Amino acid sequence: MKEKDIVMKVKEAKRLRVIEESIEKQLTQRKAANILGLSGRQVRRIVKRVQREGPIGIIHLQETDH
Repeated sequence: MKEKDIVMKVKEAKRLRVIEESIEKQLTQRKAANILGLSGRQVRRIVKRVQREGPIGIIHLQETDH
């Protein structure tokens, strides 16, 4: 299987770093939510998506935004 390159915006890269710190228990999800300006529920959803899909889970695909 060939690996694909993932291209992220700076905001997405920052979000991934904070979410990964939350997953690794270096940050609480509440602190991650404050840093990212999100609700705790949104952070929980992102954490689950990143755990399931990996870094690609951070990227918002335009098809799902409409």
